[in-house]
Amino acid sequence: MPDTYARFSLVRLLALLCLLIAAPLASAQSLWPSSQQWEQLRRDPAFKQAMTAQRRIADEALGAAPQPIAVLSSGGRLQGDAVKGKTAASLKDMDKIQALAVTYKVTGDARYATRAGEFLDAWAARNQPTGQPIDETGLEPGIFGYRIVRADLPVAARDRIDAWMRNIAQAEIDSRVLKRPTATNNWHSHRLKIVGLIGYALGDAKLLIYAKNGFRAQINDNLRPGGESIDFIERDALSYHVYDLRPLVTLALAFAEDGEDLYHWQAPNGASVARSVSWLLPYLRGEKAHAEFAGSQVPFDKARSDNHEKGHEIGTPYDPKNAQPLMDLAAAYDPACAALARSLGGGNNARLRLALSSLKSG
Repeated sequence: MPDTYARFSLVRLLALLCLLIAAPLASAQSLWPSSQQWEQLRRDPAFKQAMTAQRRIADEALGAAPQPIAVLSSGGRLQGDAVKGKTAASLKDMDKIQALAVTYKVTGDARYATRAGEFLDAWAARNQPTGQPIDETGLEPGIFGYRIVRADLPVAARDRIDAWMRNIAQAEIDSRVLKRPTATNNWHSHRLKIVGLIGYALGDAKLLIYAKNGFRAQINDNLRPGGESIDFIERDALSYHVYDLRPLVTLALAFAEDGEDLYHWQAPNGASVARSVSWLLPYLRGEKAHAEFAGSQVPFDKARSDNHEKGHEIGTPYDPKNAQPLMDLAAAYDPACAALARSLGGGNNARLRLALSSLKSG
């Protein structure tokens, strides 16, 4: 009997080890670095190039004036549209806020936190939330940066910025119309990202619950078990598949902070973010090719093609470099994505998100 029990226990142990080996690895980090990871960014030479690039942007921002805009508007507008151009120019402030916050955290120099707060306060005073996720998704770097500096800002400024961001989140939630395709296509992926990141920045449990519940539903509604997204199916464009996945991977990284691996989480229909990212990889390696928008019946796609917008002309082969930002994010989960991020970036190691995805756990 003892020998039989020992053999049974050994079989169980081997089976468990096999399951652990076969199981996908969760991310070594979340969207925001831990205190130990900030120390890596300060001291590890591997991250010097990325941190130097952030400091360069931050130093320029110290002497620059904020450029907030009353209403962000880019969705549905063609390249060359003056309003779209003004929105893009104004949103450059978000990269400055992020760089100021990161540089503050790495150097400890309070000037950078103060300036980040001044930029954010200027936006809070002028910008009016619309609830249009394609317009407001560009606020992401500013939201990321705000969480880093928030505790070190004056209370009055913090209250104003909190109120602005909470209004953005509520406008996004209120803008969803269930009967419209935008309730489950890439619009909603970006909507959930905005709400979720604001939830983390403000420590707002209600916003986080909305984002987490919505994320799980979106995987089931938006992604297919084979890996395709409904955006790819509707637009016949890998660029839309990538645009849909970027906010979902961003959110999965944010949720990792709470010990949840929603990157590999499988929806009732069998879909997962990990599977949809993996489905894309052969196209990025050059093993498969795709003619963009060839089967799209969406009028806006034809309009952009007629406008000769790069990457949007019907029938143009998909350019894998379009997926570099997505690979920078997914590099946190998958070595294959990390390798693609580096190759698509042409050896550029200054990208902040790739640096953060390369951090060791801690």
